[in-house]
Amino acid sequence: MHKSTLFLAVCLLAAGPAAAGPADNAAAAVTHVIDQFNAGDINAFFNAHRRGALIVDEFAPYVWTGPNSVQRWAGDYAKDARTRGISGGRMDYARPIRAISNGGSAYVILPTTYRFTQRGKRMAGKGSMTFVMTGGRGHWKIASWTYSGAVPAPE
Repeated sequence: MHKSTLFLAVCLLAAGPAAAGPADNAAAAVTHVIDQFNAGDINAFFNAHRRGALIVDEFAPYVWTGPNSVQRWAGDYAKDARTRGISGGRMDYARPIRAISNGGSAYVILPTTYRFTQRGKRMAGKGSMTFVMTGGRGHWKIASWTYSGAVPAPE
């Protein structure tokens, strides 16, 4: 009996780590895009979206869709930030609380904290981002995302 247990352990170790599945790959694509956005690479952020991606966010007009939706969202984000005296915006995230995929599309939910400086005060708001990804096979694109969060408060 001990020999068979030892044999099974050796086989599992020799097999190495399991390959990441589509849901894990989609979640990794999402976090990579957020990292690029936080680093200021807006073109990589734009390119990570499908044409006409649907975006729902907490500032007016609250929903963006159709051609150049991502670019229009970025322009409205910048305008809202100027109006409210916000700078240094970044989205921090934790491990996905849900990531599922059928191989060609995926649904990913990340717990997030939106951090920024507003008129000299450091602020933070906890929330979540929900993404729908399409493509698969290492070529994931964002088809849709929604941000939902609490009213930011001083950190």
